[in-house]
Amino acid sequence: MAIVLGLLVALFYGSGDFLGGLAAKRTPAVTVVLGSFALSGALVALTVLGWSVVGTPPSPSHADLWLGVGVGLVGPAAVALLYRGLAMGRMSVVAPITAVVAAIVPLVWALLDGERPSAVALVGVVIALVAIVLVAGAPEHEDHPDEAAAAPLAAVVPPAIASGLGFGALFVLLGETSAHAGLWPLLVARPVAVAVTAVAALILVRRSGQRPAAIIPARVAWPMVAGAGVLDVTANGIYLAATNAGLLSIVAVLSSLYPAATVVLARVVLGERLHRVQVIGLALAAAGIAAMATG
Repeated sequence: MAIVLGLLVALFYGSGDFLGGLAAKRTPAVTVVLGSFALSGALVALTVLGWSVVGTPPSPSHADLWLGVGVGLVGPAAVALLYRGLAMGRMSVVAPITAVVAAIVPLVWALLDGERPSAVALVGVVIALVAIVLVAGAPEHEDHPDEAAAAPLAAVVPPAIASGLGFGALFVLLGETSAHAGLWPLLVARPVAVAVTAVAALILVRRSGQRPAAIIPARVAWPMVAGAGVLDVTANGIYLAATNAGLLSIVAVLSSLYPAATVVLARVVLGERLHRVQVIGLALAAAGIAAMATG
């Protein structure tokens, strides 16, 4: 079950990042984060309220709630850096760079914390990490109009790495929550994230001489902002369930395969090329998943 949930996390994260990257091409990345977090926070609140009415309410510990605060502080920076990188450069390069860093952080944490996956599962983890690197290793082409206009790698690699570190920390924080926390860590995290993002957006708006209303995403970007928020918080919720069902070292690496969804969507919607090395990487990802599932 943890394997399936981890793959669902990757699918939702990758699709949400694609929509967030598209929105960030039309409105500042910080406004995309603010809008998506506000909408998804309302969705989490309604979900928790519904579960409390019709089912058994969760019983989070104080540690779970503080972990939620940590997620709320780290999440906005990680998402904003990713959306900025996706808006500046080729999605099929930026997203995988972020993902491989995001996979390594919780993997190292889990191993240091005492997790011991089977030898076959560890081989699958290594194959999946190589797959992410290959998907990120495609050469740039200047004959595609979007690729020619994209920022050079030297400009997008630093925010991609920083975003990966943030997502890696987020994976660790969510993975440390208890099985009885339910969605409460996310319910705590979203208001914190909205407050942090709103303050950052207002500072940026004041520096640019714009009105405070400029922190609201442009109207044309709202459908993509809403989609990104719903997909992101859904992925977080599934990730909580996945880490309770299986090892963090496995679930985090599977979740970090989200660039596959971003790359495919970028190919279908934007016409970005799937290079041979990316195709090989996707095939290796499938092999790694199979190894982790059988291990």
